[in-house]
Amino acid sequence: MSGEQLSVSFRRTSMTSKSNDELLREFQKIVYASRVTTHMKWYGEAHSVDIVEHGDEELQKWQQESVAIKDTFQFTISVYDSWYKDSDLYESHKRDDSFVTLANEFAKDNWLMYFAEGFPAEWIEEEIIDGEKKWNHFIVKPDDKNIDKICKIYHNYGQLMVRAEHFGQTEKIKSSHWEQARESIKSIMEKKKYEYSS
Repeated sequence: MSGEQLSVSFRRTSMTSKSNDELLREFQKIVYASRVTTHMKWYGEAHSVDIVEHGDEELQKWQQESVAIKDTFQFTISVYDSWYKDSDLYESHKRDDSFVTLANEFAKDNWLMYFAEGFPAEWIEEEIIDGEKKWNHFIVKPDDKNIDKICKIYHNYGQLMVRAEHFGQTEKIKSSHWEQARESIKSIMEKKKYEYSS
């Protein structure tokens, strides 16, 4: 039976005291004692919840890119296709026992930044200039001189989205959270935009 991989994303802070290995072992215990295992594939205790971390040169290139920002890492699980039947058990911050809620609470307990929306990477915006439609592609570089500030903005945005989901806020409010975060990031990021005409 096929399936897919799900992940939760974190960044260490100056207050994080445990090593990544210690954090992994602790998170494994939390997940293995939870309902998250319902649709999980089992690869033994050491690897059923695994870690992808910045600086690991043995990772595939695409995996290295997913944790390109210094001090970032992801915990990953593999799940069967049947996880869709209980998607809220893996993706909903409304549930106290979901994979993402466990990750968010784990981050708070261990002084980590939890990125509910993944890591800041790139986005495309449409703009009309002199009647001509332009597509602007913004890319956050992992070595941007303001990457710490960018991560903080994106982390705060993710927490706003967690609360928006939890309290059932409208899509308009959620969009406004992204607009504010996007404008704040654009104002400090080094790499500007690539323009494409349509």
